Amino acid sequence: MTNKRPAITEEQRHRLAQRLSMMSHDRSDVGQALPRTARALAVGEGSDAGRTRLEALVDALVFERVIVPIDVEPDPRVTGIHAGENGHSPIDFVRERTPAGEALAVYSSAAHLAAHRGGDRPMALDFRTIALAALVETGGRVIMNPATDAVVLPRPAVAALAQGDEWLPAWRDADLREELLADGRRTCPSIVDLSVEYAGDGLTRVTVIVDRESAQGGGRARSVREELCDALAAMGHSARLIASADRVEMVPVLS
Repeated sequence: MTNKRPAITEEQRHRLAQRLSMMSHDRSDVGQALPRTARALAVGEGSDAGRTRLEALVDALVFERVIVPIDVEPDPRVTGIHAGENGHSPIDFVRERTPAGEALAVYSSAAHLAAHRGGDRPMALDFRTIALAALVETGGRVIMNPATDAVVLPRPAVAALAQGDEWLPAWRDADLREELLADGRRTCPSIVDLSVEYAGDGLTRVTVIVDRESAQGGGRARSVREELCDALAAMGHSARLIASADRVEMVPVLS
């Protein structure tokens, strides 16, 4: 006599696949901070508004997972709903408010999660999974260790990680700087230079250097100010800048 195993339904197969996809396959991973991520966070904010730390963290997340908080699934015999059924997500990502807007919360280790949200269960996830979810849920923003390091990963960085692309920050894009400078000078010839810098919390600052004599002296001062306003608006609408920066601050400076 042979025992015939009962066939599972497509619904059961779907739920099983979801649960397997949520499991960590690395038995050595017990929720500890992974080395690349730990080194990036150890850099701290520094004197560059956290630019070096952010760049190092994005590089680390190409290779390393993060920890996310999840609720234990309620007993489906009570709720009548299984994870993944009727639009119910098997993972309910936690959101945190940041200066850049809402962001999905991730943690470098289970210990960081426990210190911030002691009632939540840690789950290890590849960052690409988080990045894809963030593009849909928060406009692409993620925050690492919101209670301590609070590093905001801006949309362009998250989008690059989601797509498996290399991230080119706006402040390292020489072609972007040249394009903005040319656009600005076309409208306002008194612009003599500009710089693109990271200003923290996902903010990119474009500092526009304007000739002081043109802006303050003579009868052209008013027209120069009007030209400058038009130039700043034109630069702010640059498709390349919009694609490479989540939030932009334009700062005119006399020189």
